[in-house]
Amino acid sequence: MISLLYIVMNEERYLERSMNSVKGIADEIVVVDGGSIDSTASIAYRLGAQVYLFPWCDDFSKSRNFGISKCTQPWILTLDADEHLEKEKPELFPKAVDQGERNGIVAYQMPRKNHYPLHESDSPYFGPPFYPDLQTRFFRNIKEIHYSGAVHEGVVPTIELSGIGGIGRLPVCIHHHMFRGDKQANERDKSLYYEIIMEKANGCTQKMHHLSE
Repeated sequence: MISLLYIVMNEERYLERSMNSVKGIADEIVVVDGGSIDSTASIAYRLGAQVYLFPWCDDFSKSRNFGISKCTQPWILTLDADEHLEKEKPELFPKAVDQGERNGIVAYQMPRKNHYPLHESDSPYFGPPFYPDLQTRFFRNIKEIHYSGAVHEGVVPTIELSGIGGIGRLPVCIHHHMFRGDKQANERDKSLYYEIIMEKANGCTQKMHHLSE
């Protein structure tokens, strides 16, 4: 019923915790590895995942859409390796599937607690030092739904543009451990984001220039 999808790169420190948090929820696990040089792929194999190599190409949506193409179940749950689920409500996933199929819901938003460095406790309450947001991470595996955006990618634009159904709310919390104390990796990620965003902005500026000529 449910495929769990990861996009990973050198996540040996975090992947096992994340995958263990979804035991009993996913019927298959698909891991797309961008070229890890650590034991990430071995950990994923050991925990029962199907692992596919998709070399990193500076575009998160391309990696995630490749992963979607490998998922065989009717619904897809996506997590990052530095995220894990609260385990109190696993029964809500099959209920959400049933509700979605009966009521035309094709995706669900899930609350996420962003844990910043020095705050490792999984408090059940939102608020400092936890910064909550909503993420659309559970959706139907149909051709109309795919990711867009090189960074901060998501499926909501394709859902809204296609008009194929509604987006519901699934009260199962995702914990996200931001930066994980790795300042160098954080700075590298920020540089990548800025570079891609500037490329997209320059491309839009050039298109607008051509249109005005």
